[in-house]
Amino acid sequence: MKNRVKIRILDDGHFVLRRLYSCQVNVYNIEYLENGNIYTVDYEDLDRVKLDFDIVSFKGIKGFIYYVKLHKHFLIALLISIIMMFVLSNMIISVEVIHGDKKVREIVEDCLYENGIHPFIFKKSYKKLQEIKKIIRDTYPENIEWLEIIDEGMKYTVRVEERIITKKEEKPLYCDIISDKDAIVLSSKVNSGQAVADYNDSVKKGSTLIRGKIMFNEEVKNYVCADAIVYGNTWYTVNVSVPYEYENKKYTGKKSSNISFLYGSKRTPIFKVHFDNYDVDKKELLRIGRLIIYKETNREYNATKERYTYEEAYKKALLLGREKMKTNLPSNATI
Repeated sequence: MKNRVKIRILDDGHFVLRRLYSCQVNVYNIEYLENGNIYTVDYEDLDRVKLDFDIVSFKGIKGFIYYVKLHKHFLIALLISIIMMFVLSNMIISVEVIHGDKKVREIVEDCLYENGIHPFIFKKSYKKLQEIKKIIRDTYPENIEWLEIIDEGMKYTVRVEERIITKKEEKPLYCDIISDKDAIVLSSKVNSGQAVADYNDSVKKGSTLIRGKIMFNEEVKNYVCADAIVYGNTWYTVNVSVPYEYENKKYTGKKSSNISFLYGSKRTPIFKVHFDNYDVDKKELLRIGRLIIYKETNREYNATKERYTYEEAYKKALLLGREKMKTNLPSNATI
């Protein structure tokens, strides 16, 4: 079966037929339309058609080849795009190990690199990732308790839980509890030892509060390591300053989005922000070495200058002083 093609010719039908027959072009079918008649001819006869025409459709393998040649630039671009999408969707360009201890992060990063997990690689299979996780745990059994490699698009996020080996605390045979500040004793709960300072006693820094030497009738009956909780009233000095004038922010509700690049300390946003006063909320999208890409949300606000009264500034200073003091106190302490 010959390859055939449908072509559209806008000239008068009788003139077209005479011209086609004179050029020895076989016409198999004619569709009469207002916007030009459609003629079915052999694909091999296209070169002999000496009229302006548009190709409507093809039949047969040669027609398909002709179509490919006609649209080769588009098809090449489409093929390259598909290949790039496939490559990028299966490539890792960033590996981040999440753990607070730098030593643990370095251990995991080195082991990942040795097993082929690093930037600019193709993604590993699920089975391969499980094998790498087992290798790391087996290599560092005293350091790594749990490890998970999470596939997040073009990034591997590695979460690590450190193995903490608790050593049994050995108490000395004899010890005292001494005061580390000048204070007034409020209360004490003694588990072992003998209380020396009673309720409402004033004690100096370094004074013995609970001793491990157990006395009875002026005689030493036993030696223990003192264990107790002693509460005392003490004083702290905190320095804070509150300016009378301050800037009051009122957000307008207007927001804009942006993308910025941070390399070292240099930040480069893509779009210009048209707000005069605004705050920036950042979310990290991608990290490649020292280059970090952020998605930013800019929130506009109107700034006005305000002034505290003496009483307002005093209350603000007290609040800041309490907050500053709390950062240096244990969780069971009160102000």
